[in-house]
Amino acid sequence: MEDLPQIASDIARQFARLSRSLARADASGALPAQGVLQPPFGNLELSDWVRAMHLWREHGAAFIRDQPARACPACGQTDHRFLFYSFDSYPYVDCLGCGTWYVPLVVDDQLFERYYAACPEAREIVERLAGQRLDESKAQADRTRMSVYFSEIEPIVPAGRRDLLDVGCGVGHSLEVAESRGWRAYGIDSSESLIRAGRARGLTVVHPDERLDRDEFGLISLWETLEHLNDPFTVLSGVVPRLHDDGLVSITVPNAFAIEARIMRQDLAWINGGAIGTVHINLFHKSSLERLLSRVGLEIVGVDGEFGFNARELASYFLGGHRGAWDYARGVRVEPKLSEETICFLNWVGPAWSILARQLLVTPIIKVLAAKRRDAIALASIRAKYARARRDEMIAELDRVYPPE
Repeated sequence: MEDLPQIASDIARQFARLSRSLARADASGALPAQGVLQPPFGNLELSDWVRAMHLWREHGAAFIRDQPARACPACGQTDHRFLFYSFDSYPYVDCLGCGTWYVPLVVDDQLFERYYAACPEAREIVERLAGQRLDESKAQADRTRMSVYFSEIEPIVPAGRRDLLDVGCGVGHSLEVAESRGWRAYGIDSSESLIRAGRARGLTVVHPDERLDRDEFGLISLWETLEHLNDPFTVLSGVVPRLHDDGLVSITVPNAFAIEARIMRQDLAWINGGAIGTVHINLFHKSSLERLLSRVGLEIVGVDGEFGFNARELASYFLGGHRGAWDYARGVRVEPKLSEETICFLNWVGPAWSILARQLLVTPIIKVLAAKRRDAIALASIRAKYARARRDEMIAELDRVYPPE
């Protein structure tokens, strides 16, 4: 660590060089076309999302006020401070016990059934969503992401433990990838339409109330699932007993410590409680996940960040170019409107900053691997193997983008 002062000095000098270069840049020419920002709306078409938001604000948001209170989904405490109302009218609070951001009200199927009864058009949009998830381009993007997860996990899971239980499997893209790689794959989901879509393609998908015909699994995944659950502790308590003693639990969730979340807050598109079903009512981070997992007898053995931040969107928002989700929800075409100097800066430092964000765990998604508490030497071996693979991957990416001199 003795070279840190020199590194800091070198960084300061490099920033000074960057500032001089920007000051000397010729801004008189026409800027390159910057395109239109595309927010992360998952599998919904933008037109459907805008319409759903309009309907929710007009017919649904008032239902939230009548919902019962709930405690922190990570640590179970009730002490919190109010943060903001999201752009879709949900209150968000900060748990004073563990720092989880969450909606302190129950957001469940009964709420949305009342809403759909009052607004049948909203139900029609929900039904279209299941079909859109099977669109081949969207499905392939899901499969590609899941393939990366399996590539990271397979070297750590014992060879004889290739049994997957994916909780919140949706239409089953994760199960397809697992089976293509030789795994025995099972899925759980609470949506009847998504269960039907998975079964229609020959996948084993069950409702939480149905019985599985397998008792133990080498891998239990909850990929972008815990953020949707009113009671993650109860769900985890129900599935962790099915984990092999030497198996792993893999989790990905939106990150409350993401740069965008800390800056944009209620204006960020993925901080929303949901206009067509429960969305991100829980926003965890590494420490709050540790609290939650420890309550069900699990210990984190690997943690990483995923996806670089949307630098153009964040810069445009920070510089007053748009209002984030408030503009998207009105159907406004959001153009970055960035200066030449800003574009140059983002092009030069963006790739390095994305990798640094991953190192610091301030990326939009955080992912963890957890295991049952057992032999300390075995857990230390898993930690070392995961950390080494993560480090080598980031160094290789830095060497590719910024070849060593």
